Amino acid sequence: MNGPVWLNFALVALGGAIGTAGRYAVNLWFGSRFGPDWTWPWHTFTINIAGSLLIGVVSGLAVTGTWGVGPNAKVVLAVGVLGGFTTFSSFAFELHTMAIDSGRALAAFGYAASSVVVGFGAAAAGIALARLLR
Repeated sequence: MNGPVWLNFALVALGGAIGTAGRYAVNLWFGSRFGPDWTWPWHTFTINIAGSLLIGVVSGLAVTGTWGVGPNAKVVLAVGVLGGFTTFSSFAFELHTMAIDSGRALAAFGYAASSVVVGFGAAAAGIALARLLR
């Protein structure tokens, strides 16, 4: 990123604050809609898939500078906003809870495998979408 290092850190931190607030909003929505007792962590799954799609879009747009998304915007959006929005640490904790604490190893494996496969597909779809937007 161009500019003073402190400004770059501040922009990434601001993006992270926006992303974490967005993640919290999604968690609240899922909690109000489905209650606290879930057999599958849909909130984290949804956040990680949406984040994968959006990081694909941002990265794809940054390659050509479409819509003004260049390297600086990519850092703020991908590292800051989407880094704060996605929840790999929550994902790892939920896998442990499902597999070890709840004894649902098969469900945990399904959650892990589908998160990775669908997340990869979402990122690929985001890149393809960005190419269409050029």
